[in-house]
Amino acid sequence: MVRVEGNIPFVEPPQWAVLERSLIDLMDAAVQPLMEHYVRPDGSVLWPTTDDFSSIDGLDDAYESFHNWPLFYALGGGDHVLEYSHRTWAGITEQFSRYDTGHGHPMVVKEYEQGYDWMHQGEGYLFFYLLCLADPTHQKNVERARRYAGFYLNEDPEAPNYDAPKKLIRCAHNGSMGPAHRNFEKHYTAYRYAQWKPWPLPFHDIPGIETVADLQKPGMEEKMGQALVERMSRGDVACNLAVTSMVTNAYLCSGGDQYRAWVEEYTSAWIERTRQNNGILPDNIGLSGQIGEYINGKWYGGYYGWTWPHGWHHLSDACMAAAENAALLSGDLRYMDFPRSQIDVLMQQGEMRGQTLYAPHFYHDKGWDGYSPMQAHPTTHLWCMSMQREDMARLKRQRNYDSDNWRQVRSHSSKHGGGHEAAWTAYLEGEYPEYPVDILRHNHAQVYQRLAFMRDDQQDPATYGDWYLQVRNPITVEGLVQLTMGAPLFMYNGGLLMARLRYFDPARRRPGLPLDVAALVESLADERAVLHLVNLHPTQQREVLLQAGAFGEHRFTSVAYQQRRSLSAEEAGVGHTHAAQYQQTVRGQLADKTATIQGRHFTVCLQAGAAIRLDLGMERFVHKPSYALPWK
Repeated sequence: MVRVEGNIPFVEPPQWAVLERSLIDLMDAAVQPLMEHYVRPDGSVLWPTTDDFSSIDGLDDAYESFHNWPLFYALGGGDHVLEYSHRTWAGITEQFSRYDTGHGHPMVVKEYEQGYDWMHQGEGYLFFYLLCLADPTHQKNVERARRYAGFYLNEDPEAPNYDAPKKLIRCAHNGSMGPAHRNFEKHYTAYRYAQWKPWPLPFHDIPGIETVADLQKPGMEEKMGQALVERMSRGDVACNLAVTSMVTNAYLCSGGDQYRAWVEEYTSAWIERTRQNNGILPDNIGLSGQIGEYINGKWYGGYYGWTWPHGWHHLSDACMAAAENAALLSGDLRYMDFPRSQIDVLMQQGEMRGQTLYAPHFYHDKGWDGYSPMQAHPTTHLWCMSMQREDMARLKRQRNYDSDNWRQVRSHSSKHGGGHEAAWTAYLEGEYPEYPVDILRHNHAQVYQRLAFMRDDQQDPATYGDWYLQVRNPITVEGLVQLTMGAPLFMYNGGLLMARLRYFDPARRRPGLPLDVAALVESLADERAVLHLVNLHPTQQREVLLQAGAFGEHRFTSVAYQQRRSLSAEEAGVGHTHAAQYQQTVRGQLADKTATIQGRHFTVCLQAGAAIRLDLGMERFVHKPSYALPWK
């Protein structure tokens, strides 16, 4: 393996490097009070608050509370964070196997969701995907990964979720007990105004219901619920595209070609349906394979589709995740045309308000609706996969120029604590040089706010809701993922982590940045990345192993860097009266170096108090992706 030495000393460490290591140390300590006060010793959580809880909803919320913990470990968090992640995953899974669904069986069957939609499953099982990434040697999770994917490959006769000839999933609710039509028949006929109120109407063709407020009229709640059961309880929906992440996860754990083939087959089936629908992703498919079979031929109006409840805000996660998964497994970036085409549809339907493009995010009987500035995360994912200037141009056109959100870090609420893709990509384009320091300061504030909240917490545990841990979770990883891995956060409703770089500590034989080492990706291009590494330890050297891609899917071709040449006795004996003079002397002692790599990995040995800037040549999506550790 190629080994590069970083020996350029610094007098003043970069502020971003100090903040990065400080943030890791801060979060290492911040998980302890949460585990002590809000989680039982066996890893189960304090919600639901009664043993007789019965529902089809809530498992995802419990998992979500810890979704980013294994990723923090994989970035360089302490070993205890991985131990807590395994404990809570097992504890929650066992806990929810004791709660009833109202169908005479529990919420968790065969250690898996009995049957629910993939908006919820997608966000809940992020925890599992990242746990497999962080610890691929955990054989029980490897077995689970294969079994979970098997529910969609018809490997379990009790879970016939997939119609292979028609290339469709049979129900919008699905899981370890197969198509869950039962959920619709029992739960949605009982929907009431309070449950409909936060969302737009799912259908606009039901007599007497013109607005959500009309559901308060006698009999109208029941009429809407019955229509939902008749129209949404059978057949495939675009939301199910997130299943591809579960199947891809099994491939990354085990390498089985059946998983790759299924992901490509299912994603391609939806691409073909989009082609048949004049280039717009249809959101519902009948059991015969016909678009709009149960909604009077309409391509919209499916469960978690264009009309209800989130529109493009969720569909973007589903189709982007599927395209990323298919591209990762096949090496064919043409799959990215799938989400790109939908982004273009929305941009073409958009309108300029001031300097900002407002695009529709919903579609119903009256046409496009829900105009707002476009979110940056789908197109950021597209650009990070394609590395095409045309996709960066799309990003720049979608910026909110009236709020200037792409040149500042703002505090706002989100489940993953992120949402700064516009500012990060502006940094990579040289338009926001302060971003690394700004985002790391913001991340520090996020953690301290959660710690203060826990210190002052007076809430009665008997009043906890499914969100109680989510608002207390002190782990935030957006800044670390962007700055160290050169990647956006995963698509929250079920995407995998797609990244340019990953780090391992050879001395401790584990994932993550070694102690005292900080990393900053300064620029990205199709065949190139520039990385700045710093060792903050004053007396000890550190060695870091670099991997091309989160899953070793890329290849390093070369590396160019500068190195301080060996000093003569005369030069070594010269003293310096101030830091500026010393730095000027060091600059005069630098030599340009290059090395050929042609592999997934190489190592960098960083001398104490030294830094190195690496200009990395890369070929992307050329290797079989895997969670395997470098020394395996």
